[in-house]
Amino acid sequence: MTVYGKVASIDRYHRIISIATKKQRKYFYLTNRMMQDFRQYLQKSPYVLIDVSDERIHVNGLKAYSVHHFIKIVVPKIHGQKVYFNIEDIQHDIRKLINKPFYKLFLDLEFSLPGMGGKPTSEIVQYGIVLEDPDGKVVLEEASLLRPFNDKALNVRTLLFLSRIYSDFQNAPTYIEFYQSLERCIRDYNVKIIAWGRNDILAMQKSFKTNHLQPLDLRNRYINLMQVMKNYYSYRQEKGLFTTYQEFKNIPSLVQTHDALEDAQIAREIYHLFQDEINQK
Repeated sequence: MTVYGKVASIDRYHRIISIATKKQRKYFYLTNRMMQDFRQYLQKSPYVLIDVSDERIHVNGLKAYSVHHFIKIVVPKIHGQKVYFNIEDIQHDIRKLINKPFYKLFLDLEFSLPGMGGKPTSEIVQYGIVLEDPDGKVVLEEASLLRPFNDKALNVRTLLFLSRIYSDFQNAPTYIEFYQSLERCIRDYNVKIIAWGRNDILAMQKSFKTNHLQPLDLRNRYINLMQVMKNYYSYRQEKGLFTTYQEFKNIPSLVQTHDALEDAQIAREIYHLFQDEINQK
């Protein structure tokens, strides 16, 4: 249900706010992230429109509703009002981004896992990319295992995770070939790199140092599709790639095979399912 009213008090420690409605004062419980994100606005005693649970829970001796997400935060002024947050503005900006006609490089990476008792060694050992033109046509699909810089990266845990054996990597290309492929896509197509979560960009930034290569321009072209969808729908928690795909397609659980190309293809399909859905609204 939705609730509208003026914020009357804030308990930052217990993450509880009270809202004065026309009839009474009610209490609402925020997640830690909500309190971090919205505290600066809530301290201004604004009017808020929020989506909350139907049932109350006990928090620090109070009965409070759990806040699902904020819809709008405003402070009345002499001339109009100051809008600090409006989910409709965020959704508008996301629709604008998703509908832009640019080359999209859907990317997924698989990493090595730390060995038992050894020094943590995480390197990119498999990649999958799907390059799409502004009209949605696939221009390139490419995937490969990669021989890591440090052989210790191919430990038992990593091989079991990928369902591979050591010999599978003996004739695999080195990291430099993946680097050059990514470099060509950036140079020739000025791509936006779309991946699920932050792990891939963090791994790539680390990989430049590990392999002693000039860092590529990633930061300004990377789109975290998981975060974009979380912001649009106001998810309280992050969702996995396969969970999101199952929800869109309304299909039973899928077995994740940890195949980079398959995951890149699924990310591309989710992108277009998401695009179709938000364009219908």
